[in-house]
Amino acid sequence: MEWLAVIPRPRRALRAGLALIPILLAAATVHAEDADWPRRFDSASGTFIIYQPQPEALNGDVLSERAAFSLQRPGDAEPTFGVLWFNETIQIDRDSSRVEARDLDVTRVRLPGITPAEASRYEKRVEAEAVGWDLSGSLEELRAGLASADRERASVADLETAPPRILFSTERAILLAYDGAPAFEPIAGSRLERVANTPYAVVHDPAGRAYYLNGANLWYTARDPLGPWGPTARVPADVRAAVPPDTAAADRVDGPPPRVITATEPAELIATDGPPAYAPLVAGDLLYVTNTESDVVREVGTQALYVLLAGRWYRATSTDGPWTFVRGDRLPPSFARIPPGSAKAHLLASVAGTDAADDAVADAEVPQTGAIRRNEAGFRVVYDGPPRFEPIEGTRMEYAVNTDADVVLADGRYYACDQGVWYIADDPEGPWRVSETRPTDVDEIPPTCPVYDVRYVYIYDWTPEVVYVGYLPGYIGCYPYYGTVVYGTGCHYHAWRGRNFYPRPCTWGYAPHYNPWASGWSFGASYQTGFLHVGFRWHSDPARPSHDPPRWFGPGGYRRPALTADLAMLRNRRPSPAPLRPADRAPINLYRRAANLARVDRTATPMPARPIAQTTTGPAAVPNNVFAGRDGNVYRRDDAGWRIHQGRSWLPAPAASRPSPTPPTSSGGTGRGWPASRMPAREAPPGDGMAGVRPRMPSPPHPAPVIGSAPGNLEREFRGRNRARGGPPPPSEPKPPKEPKTEKEHPGRNH
Repeated sequence: MEWLAVIPRPRRALRAGLALIPILLAAATVHAEDADWPRRFDSASGTFIIYQPQPEALNGDVLSERAAFSLQRPGDAEPTFGVLWFNETIQIDRDSSRVEARDLDVTRVRLPGITPAEASRYEKRVEAEAVGWDLSGSLEELRAGLASADRERASVADLETAPPRILFSTERAILLAYDGAPAFEPIAGSRLERVANTPYAVVHDPAGRAYYLNGANLWYTARDPLGPWGPTARVPADVRAAVPPDTAAADRVDGPPPRVITATEPAELIATDGPPAYAPLVAGDLLYVTNTESDVVREVGTQALYVLLAGRWYRATSTDGPWTFVRGDRLPPSFARIPPGSAKAHLLASVAGTDAADDAVADAEVPQTGAIRRNEAGFRVVYDGPPRFEPIEGTRMEYAVNTDADVVLADGRYYACDQGVWYIADDPEGPWRVSETRPTDVDEIPPTCPVYDVRYVYIYDWTPEVVYVGYLPGYIGCYPYYGTVVYGTGCHYHAWRGRNFYPRPCTWGYAPHYNPWASGWSFGASYQTGFLHVGFRWHSDPARPSHDPPRWFGPGGYRRPALTADLAMLRNRRPSPAPLRPADRAPINLYRRAANLARVDRTATPMPARPIAQTTTGPAAVPNNVFAGRDGNVYRRDDAGWRIHQGRSWLPAPAASRPSPTPPTSSGGTGRGWPASRMPAREAPPGDGMAGVRPRMPSPPHPAPVIGSAPGNLEREFRGRNRARGGPPPPSEPKPPKEPKTEKEHPGRNH
């Protein structure tokens, strides 16, 4: 069989070259009305049918994909099938769930029995047909497509997995967490003080020698900030006036006020409303506690308790501990059988190898992008005294310790990262301007450093007017870890205590929960009340709206949990195209937040205008079950299983190349291989960075993909495609899961 391989041509030639690709612009996404796959159109050369693209990787803002297609020439009894590979640059908005694309770069195409001249003619015809197509798409199917891609999953190295202090209470309770011994600061214009090193609203009345804690409709008082705390209705008027009111119905507490438990070290509280009440989760194997907002599971066979904290599993024989960390890819096989429709379905996102976990890891690889005005000059940094810097271990860089901003000294210049934007200055006090470069060694910052999150903010491109930027969920604390996602680095950072108190992001103390239907984390207080919400609003500094304090919750800020009446995670039922909005209704996209709108050029777009016109393209009346294998062959899945296209026939796929139906678990590579930018490294320009700046650079050409010896896990891709469209799981015969290896014990403290 003769195959034509086209391996990459100059980019200008590509525009008139393999024009088959524009139909794939929003690959693996749900498009507008003409979006159904496969797509078909007729031409003088024959009938083209393009099957749904299959993402292979997302590197920065560049998406690599492949797709199967067929061409039936006039007079031919059967079509000819081929495979093509391409890259495209994408823009993503998580609030609108929209994906757009540009800068298509074809890297390889295979089609048997045609000459280069025929290929060029066919390509031009497809390009003319695709000009008027609506190519917008959604984030949901992009995520599912990436989740199904057959490749090694990244796993962030050196995260801390030692357990915090795990506290249990058999009555409704909240954890009042302090970062060390309580520290006080005056409340401006008042005789009162507030406790600075907690995100809760704790007021000290020196005259009355009393402390007050507020949470929505509840007030507590104590003689010592460490307690004991008791509810009260007698609150001085000036104390009430010092705390911002919160009348949100979701934050109000009905019934007895919860008990207040204090901690000055990293801790998490698991509170039940009475003695633990168990219900079946996986018949005969797993039970779960129903009367708590926490995630507590008991394995019936061993009677071991498992708790999920910040995406990390811990196991013990009793609530007294000691607690041992268990990786998400080493859980008992029964965890993967948690019913998707159950009240604890969200736990599947923390069980490696499940669809929910694959989607969560894929989402952690998808950046949020934006266009930042180069003339935006509103950013400034405030230090508590003269700027002070300390070395970043393992690098040649230093970071500022006496400010709540992320400021790095590198390469003889000062860089600051704020709300997903890089700034640069020649002096630590500024003036600051939007940067078009990142520090050279930024990807070497270890998780033990408080400014670790800036590793996940990137610069992709620029024009004389704007800089195109983006950040991964790692910037707001979500990291892939052995086939699942976890919150926070697990490291305890030392806050700055001087005239002011500047906290650092915390992993423990605020009950981080991952909601797979919202693709984000929320924080609570063991029982859903307004305690954290009130404190968060109170600690926010209206004089500095460019920041999003307090920093306990990282750059993403605090998000209230979205729970149903049975304490289950609120879901966004597919196939709804709109993402689930958090309980506080704040934008998910940092660039869309009110304080940041002045920075963002909402009209700037690197996407060329594309008129929507009538075309002859329409959905093909054939099943969307044809796939491009990584080996360059074309495969079809039907009721009889997988078949490979050979000659003019579909034959059973050979055993050696038949796709495996069993999703692989993560091998746990590091995240250092994630490219930060498509732009070549270079020195930052002198002066203000604007002199001699040229229009946006074209994307550098990408190497041709290597055709593998195996098709890849097409069964997994087939199931992901079906799942992304909201359909039921297709029938399959997965291999029985292997028994987990015994992980290295990581004992915690005995509580």
